[in-house]
Amino acid sequence: MNVDRSFSLGRIVFHAFLIIFLVFGAAGCGEQSFRSFWADAFSVGFKSMAQIEDMVTRAASGNYNAIFVEVMAYHDTGYGGHGAYWQSSILPMASDISGLADPLSEVVSMAHAANIEVHAWIVPYRVSTSWPPSGNSLLAAHPEWLMVPMADMGDGPSKIGSQYTLDPGSPDVQEYLVGIVRELVTNYEIDGVNLDYIRYLQTDAGYPAVTSYTGSSLARFKAHTGYSGTPAPSGVGSWNDFRRRTIDELVRRLRAEIPSITSNPRQPLRFTADLICFGDAPADFTGSDAYLLHQNWRHWMERGWLDAGIPMNYKREYSSSQAQWYRNWVDASLGWRYDRHMFSGQASYLNRKADSITQMQYALDVGVDGTTNFSYDGTADEDMDGVSEANWSWYDYVSTQLFTLPVFTPTMPWRIPSLAEEGTVWGRVVDAITGDPIEGATVQVGGLDINETDANGYYVATMIPAAQGGSVYYVVAAEPGYTEPTVTGALVLPGEVVRLDIPLCCDDLGS
Repeated sequence: MNVDRSFSLGRIVFHAFLIIFLVFGAAGCGEQSFRSFWADAFSVGFKSMAQIEDMVTRAASGNYNAIFVEVMAYHDTGYGGHGAYWQSSILPMASDISGLADPLSEVVSMAHAANIEVHAWIVPYRVSTSWPPSGNSLLAAHPEWLMVPMADMGDGPSKIGSQYTLDPGSPDVQEYLVGIVRELVTNYEIDGVNLDYIRYLQTDAGYPAVTSYTGSSLARFKAHTGYSGTPAPSGVGSWNDFRRRTIDELVRRLRAEIPSITSNPRQPLRFTADLICFGDAPADFTGSDAYLLHQNWRHWMERGWLDAGIPMNYKREYSSSQAQWYRNWVDASLGWRYDRHMFSGQASYLNRKADSITQMQYALDVGVDGTTNFSYDGTADEDMDGVSEANWSWYDYVSTQLFTLPVFTPTMPWRIPSLAEEGTVWGRVVDAITGDPIEGATVQVGGLDINETDANGYYVATMIPAAQGGSVYYVVAAEPGYTEPTVTGALVLPGEVVRLDIPLCCDDLGS
């Protein structure tokens, strides 16, 4: 059969590249740089064994060392590219897989054999383009987990733009999404988790599909601030801040959840997010589209919640204004890198191959920690007509023009106990009698910044100075209506995540 012949030929080519890598790869091992591309769920890449072999072979020939595989673009199975590309107990399996029981498992096995990392790329909040979501009975049973535009508030599910979208502030949504990430990290030897569309799609969003749901972003906001009525989509600073907080809560929580799954032999896994950088770079981050759409990624980098940020710096080099914007955003992102990594996202699909090299070389020359191309099959627009091409010659081209030798991905010293000088403490604050989570409790480690718990009771304190062997800190948790603040000791270990759950006792009135 033709399938068998292509499979055999692909395996022969794959092993040939593997041998070349193992024999000659050490030549560039003194350098560290993240060299990656995004392989999306709507194109070729990982839906059959032949596609996987081709993708890994091309990555190896181009001296790439990491692949972002979009294993979840939507939570339903309505169309190609929708559903899970792994064996999930939470999500329905994608319907456009050919001859594979578990695409992610096959990608991991083949890529690791070629010393290429595999990162699970997921889109958390985007559910479906029709309701109810095909194949996902859990979400179909919980329309209250959705957010809608203000005009549709309380009328049940409706679209944000062109899609049905989860409410980021819902504690049930947060648990559902954390469960998906836990499943991936527990069951697959992936090297990282990559979040995409980790933001609001428009400012007119965040309103509940079901107004009686007490876990909605709006209900939480009103309880938290005492706000009366319904805030407008823009112009209400406290509402904007709270919506940023709802996105922050998931990023912050995953910062602790991912490294806590110590059974994964690829730890420390790299936690990344795809960051908005529309137009030109602003002088002040609060003037960016990211901030206006409630993606406060500068704060994520500053707090050490991400191991690396990946600005989606998609600009055309042949446009003089966009070429300058590209450079401005590279420079700005380095200023907002803090003590973590920054990988410059680059749009190969918008550029001629030579122009992509020019952009990537600029980013590397000024000090980014690596580059990420969008996308695996959208490698060029050689005739500059706005239509990307699957120009497979890109992989040989980049290996002669830029990635001339294999290199390792950058180490993360803040995640390596022998090198780290900081640690993390996280846990839940709960009612000592009922075990219920307490939202809005304050938690302070030593004299450092005060954390507030989310609706599930979680706090995460990062970047705590820690000496080798550990440093002991007092942890103080408090909430009005409970007795004296609880003070307990925590041994903060460098490079590690320490869990400390804190029960609070009610006051004499039982409030």
